[in-house]
Amino acid sequence: MAEDKNETHYFLDGNPEELERLQLGQSVIKACMRKLVFAPVDLDKPGLQILDSATADSVWLRDVRNSIALSTREKDMFVGTDITNTYFPRPPPEGITLLTQSMTQPWPQEWASRFDLVHQRMALPAASKTVVLDALRAFVDLVKPGGWIQLVEPDHSIALGPAMADFFRLLSDVFKFMGTGPDYAPQLKKWLTDLGVEDVKEEIFDVPIGKTSPSDELCAQSARMIELVIKGLTQVAGSIHTSFSAEELHQLGPRIQEEVLEKGGVFRLHCVWGRRSLSEPRPAGY
Repeated sequence: MAEDKNETHYFLDGNPEELERLQLGQSVIKACMRKLVFAPVDLDKPGLQILDSATADSVWLRDVRNSIALSTREKDMFVGTDITNTYFPRPPPEGITLLTQSMTQPWPQEWASRFDLVHQRMALPAASKTVVLDALRAFVDLVKPGGWIQLVEPDHSIALGPAMADFFRLLSDVFKFMGTGPDYAPQLKKWLTDLGVEDVKEEIFDVPIGKTSPSDELCAQSARMIELVIKGLTQVAGSIHTSFSAEELHQLGPRIQEEVLEKGGVFRLHCVWGRRSLSEPRPAGY
């Protein structure tokens, strides 16, 4: 998820199909990555505390909780936060607390050094270039010493065809308007290491889109996911300056659908995780 540069709302708030897109994204990404948690967190430990920032409708958090034995999860604390409560399920899912919170604003003081795992996926561009490291630093502060942070971000420099390449160019245009960058994913490992996070690991996934998907169901789901992304994105792009003409924006959606259904596409994700040091103080300048 991503915020506008004035941080007033989620930039696709006005898209009524965004919830469908978020749920499709969970299905497609989970099928490719095959795991929800790559950090070596003991999910069977009683009293587990997990924070999912940019949780949207809490689908990732719900899937994690459902993967844990009933006898254990009753003692756990699962918290999902987002800049908007638009997509929060009502009532909240059992055992999950959902709160409105921006990653670029101060976190509750009582959450410092609290969580066994802090997770965020595909949301870091909401933090502008000037505050992205501050946002990551704040995430690390939420992790208990010896706990883990896990981040998943897309690499928009990888495209199999010209239509998807134009889609990523449009994303870059929108991120530029927001004051953010399209290249956060390849820098995650270094950023966490520079912040003193230990045992930092990375795994890269090329999520197949459309025809390259391993099943007809995933082909349809991924193509629909991209259709909804570009639909919302072109609506946003129509009100800002981009490198596309109005006609090019109008044609981009059909071009992408034709390309991914006939030839397939790929969406590269970097999954990076690391452990907060058991020792203090932090690195100089922290």
